[in-house]
Amino acid sequence: MWTCKNLWKKLAPLARSSSTLCRQNARGVLFNNERRLPLVPQAHMSSGTPGSGGDNNLYYLLVGATCVGGGFYAYRTIKGDKERYQERINEIASRPNKVVPEQPITEAPGEQAAETPQEPTPVAGSLPAETAEPQTTTETESAAEPATVAPAEVPAPTPVEFPSHAPYLLIGGGTASFAAARSIRARDPGARVLIITDEPDLPYMRPPLSKELWFSDDPSVVDTLRFKQWNGKERSIYFQPPSFYVSPQDLEKVENGGVAVLTGKKVVHMDVRGNKVTLSDDTEISYDKCLIATGGIPRNLQVIERAGEEVTKRTTLFRKVEDFKALDKVSRDTKSITIIGGGFLGSELACALGRRSADSDLEVIQMFPEKGNMGKVLPEYLSNWTTAKVKSEGVAVITEALVKAVSFKDGKVEIKLKDGRVVKTDHIVAAVGLEPSVELAKSAGLEVDSDFGGFRVNAELQARSNIWVAGDAACFYDIRLGRRRVEHHDHAVVSGRLAGENMTGANKPYWHQSMFWSDLGPDVGYEAIGIVDSSLPTVGVFAKATAKDTPKAATEKSGTGIRSESETEGTANSPVASSTPEPPPVPEQKDNYGKGVIFYLRDKVVVGIILWNVFNRMPVARKIIKDGEEHADLNEVAKLFNIHDD
Repeated sequence: MWTCKNLWKKLAPLARSSSTLCRQNARGVLFNNERRLPLVPQAHMSSGTPGSGGDNNLYYLLVGATCVGGGFYAYRTIKGDKERYQERINEIASRPNKVVPEQPITEAPGEQAAETPQEPTPVAGSLPAETAEPQTTTETESAAEPATVAPAEVPAPTPVEFPSHAPYLLIGGGTASFAAARSIRARDPGARVLIITDEPDLPYMRPPLSKELWFSDDPSVVDTLRFKQWNGKERSIYFQPPSFYVSPQDLEKVENGGVAVLTGKKVVHMDVRGNKVTLSDDTEISYDKCLIATGGIPRNLQVIERAGEEVTKRTTLFRKVEDFKALDKVSRDTKSITIIGGGFLGSELACALGRRSADSDLEVIQMFPEKGNMGKVLPEYLSNWTTAKVKSEGVAVITEALVKAVSFKDGKVEIKLKDGRVVKTDHIVAAVGLEPSVELAKSAGLEVDSDFGGFRVNAELQARSNIWVAGDAACFYDIRLGRRRVEHHDHAVVSGRLAGENMTGANKPYWHQSMFWSDLGPDVGYEAIGIVDSSLPTVGVFAKATAKDTPKAATEKSGTGIRSESETEGTANSPVASSTPEPPPVPEQKDNYGKGVIFYLRDKVVVGIILWNVFNRMPVARKIIKDGEEHADLNEVAKLFNIHDD
């Protein structure tokens, strides 16, 4: 091989000059004489003996020898590389298999030796003699093939914790996300769905956190999160057990797809053009279809936020499982709790804590700016009755209370009201509403409604191409009641279900009138639908309640404590009035409102209905609002709910 290289170096200049001259002469003869040209015209040759063709023969000889030598060189080189490669593979394969996997390092052996000059301690289970042998082999072979050795010595990387791509990506781990996942899997049985939630828990229902869990007799309820419904049946707040879900690591591998939940991770950025999201740890996950179901964040009072760290530490913003656990502990360790807020959540917690105070020395105080509990929802007479009910549970209710300042003095939280009253307490629960979580709007370029908050979506709950929104964060257009945003369990179920269907190509519009409910213990509860605003004109029709007209009896009949699970499936195409003779209408009763129907009117049309201790009639109420007709006598409409039946 060395001889061929030197021969070529000496003869290459002569070969190039001869080749150039030969081509020039041949070209001239071809165009001028139009006949077969001699190899090299003798008259034009500048070297060699006249009349001889030795130079031409030498040219072809040199070219041929060069080609043969180059081909032979390439052949020997490739063959030698292949043999050395095979020898290296055989040497590696002959080593014991357990040595490399048990090395807890990520560097190649050469790198480890450079960083740690002292003799390494043998790994448990490996042979000490193997330390020297691989080094000798590596030193002789790495000089020629350094790129081949290093990759063979690096252990396999640790598998990633979650997939880099999800065909269906659901942001948020609440009711809407779970409903969407179940809907997607129903229409696409092989779908791979990834739910990302910043909470440490699997998807769960929130209503029991302020209702049934507080009435459990089990002291370990904060750990099990299992509760007895009003009908006595026990269940968990989690929609499904952990065995229902696929681990995020296996989502891309499972044959028939599944639903995986990535807990404790928060999506901080969306790239809608690249169809990918970025997590708080800078990890990126791409998607084909995405649902935003981020819910909301509990509001706080500015006076509490400005009050300092001591007050903040003694304030609960009630929303999640961890908030329930924290407040449960506070209620057992402190002597006084003050709830600020008179809406659904504030009144439910007040009744729950008030009933617990009967067996302890806990003082429960509730304050709000309205004249009565749920004063923004119920008509005044019913709000006053509800306030009396809350007081009967052992709660000290302070109405028309506007908080002016909050401070921490002498081991107590001091709340000053604008009218000069001062309330001292150990702990505050702020239940003053929910702020929709729309942090992703800026990076995703999504529109946020300026009036109601939340992401603006079309009739199919779609915000942009391949992006849908459901639950508390969705501001949708109601064909009957206009643009709205609803913060209730049933809306999360229905909107999540519809969004999941549309993510699989259903293209269905959102027309459902969602309902919500609230229970003040096991004896008083109500269900509502549409716009229920105490500023609207109302008409109430009441009747005497019986033993079956309670939340407890309603759950015994439906078999579930989450009443929307049965109500949303019902229809009422042709409601039939009760055949029982109608007793005289019950006006605004002073002492008791057993059961009844409250109609909310706008331009003489029913836009909202509350069923007070009347259950399993929501499809009828839904149809009345959907029809959008004027009614001359609402007492006749109330017959459709059979409130006068025994």
